[in-house]
Amino acid sequence: MFGKRSVMGGAAVAMTAVGALLTTAPSAQAAPTGCTVSYGGGAGSTMSSLCTGGTGHHRVHAVLNALDPRLPQRIVLGDWAPVGQASVATNPWGSGYIQSIWTETVDW
Repeated sequence: MFGKRSVMGGAAVAMTAVGALLTTAPSAQAAPTGCTVSYGGGAGSTMSSLCTGGTGHHRVHAVLNALDPRLPQRIVLGDWAPVGQASVATNPWGSGYIQSIWTETVDW
């Protein structure tokens, strides 16, 4: 049978391991919040997204209708940007061709 000392020693080792895990846990990440999208009106204008809260990264994501309706839609993406910095993309055709536009977010 186990003695009182070996049980206490095992418990101490277990508590030390739990303490080590808690002190080395990574900081929590949260997806960006407070995101807004803006865009200009003319051909060659810019589209942008800006997030002001949380952590992680975001980018502007737009789907444009083609100039010729027989052609497929075009997807336009901005670069990934950290919270507090804008993600910008160029719209080659103008705001009248925007089918949808939003901010894509990730928590890394």
